[in-house]
Amino acid sequence: MKNNQGTAPPPISPTASLRRRVVVDTNFLLMPYEYGIDLPTELTRIVHAPITLVISSGTERELDTLAGRTGRRATAARFILQNMALLKSKFPIEIIPSTGEVDEWIIKFARNNVVTVATNDVRLRKRLLGMGVPVIVMKGKSKLDFV
Repeated sequence: MKNNQGTAPPPISPTASLRRRVVVDTNFLLMPYEYGIDLPTELTRIVHAPITLVISSGTERELDTLAGRTGRRATAARFILQNMALLKSKFPIEIIPSTGEVDEWIIKFARNNVVTVATNDVRLRKRLLGMGVPVIVMKGKSKLDFV
């Protein structure tokens, strides 16, 4: 099959449809600094499929805002922003444009897409579980697991 330029479209990767999209929120991204959790290792351990991380532009804005402040969470945000290339070397990352509150965007995105969500926000987790969305959380301050 040829596209409108007369050339064949690029082949679709056989694993593209098998990838698990994992939406991560701000507090989840802060865990490596706050608790010493190795996100790539832990996510790979519990998700038995290739992973694509999904980060909303709102999450990026929250990290930037936090990084401009003082305190432990600000330091954690700066650490994550400075080490984003390392995370990208482990997983493909999709940055999805978003508006409004990040939690509401995650709910809407999860409703309209087949995703897993990684969060430690109890209220968000309950809402997602009520919708039947798989959720990854921190267990025992050193491990990740599904709830």
